[in-house]
Amino acid sequence: MPNDKITHSISIVIVDDHLLFRQSLTSMLANIPELEVVGTTGDGRESLRLIDRLSPTVVILDISMPGLGGLDLAPRIREVSPQSEILMLSMHDNSNYVYRAFKAGCRGYVLKSDSAEELHRAIIAVTKKETYLSPSIASEFIDHLLARSEMGDSPASLLTPREQEICRLVAQGRTTDQLAADLCISPKTVRVHVANVMKKLSCQSRTELALRLQEMDKL
Repeated sequence: MPNDKITHSISIVIVDDHLLFRQSLTSMLANIPELEVVGTTGDGRESLRLIDRLSPTVVILDISMPGLGGLDLAPRIREVSPQSEILMLSMHDNSNYVYRAFKAGCRGYVLKSDSAEELHRAIIAVTKKETYLSPSIASEFIDHLLARSEMGDSPASLLTPREQEICRLVAQGRTTDQLAADLCISPKTVRVHVANVMKKLSCQSRTELALRLQEMDKL
């Protein structure tokens, strides 16, 4: 689990239509001292009343629910409890779902197949107002957004073809030396390219890169 502790309790509401999953997730989070699950529900409309009443620090939200799903709920949650951060916890690793979740107001997106440690990291990050994207899907998501640059209406259109290639490889977790080997260029040249990308898109990390592309996208 992450080492950076929060001194105050982080209150959490879980919104998922599977009872056993809600119970399992509640039990798992109960083992983390700074986290407190204050409410759970499997009904979208009921969740709005619950969140309005409890004003949790974080709402863990599922996309696929009968009736009012997570993508429809997210902006409504922002209305009733603007101080609550929304973390989408989904089985869907499709980049379009990720894009729509961020557009709807979510602060983070993790997969149900991710580890408990990954979920904990995501909760801590969104509590600190940091955007969090599961490493399992970061590369695909960035690819999805970079592809829009071909139409000239994405922030990725600011990047040269080489810089777009750098983005994709960075998202895959490649180190500077690996990038140099992949692209047959020197590590120094790689560092220059990476610095240019980060400067152009005003970001400092892979997650910030994904968020920056998403925020500036016109579609």
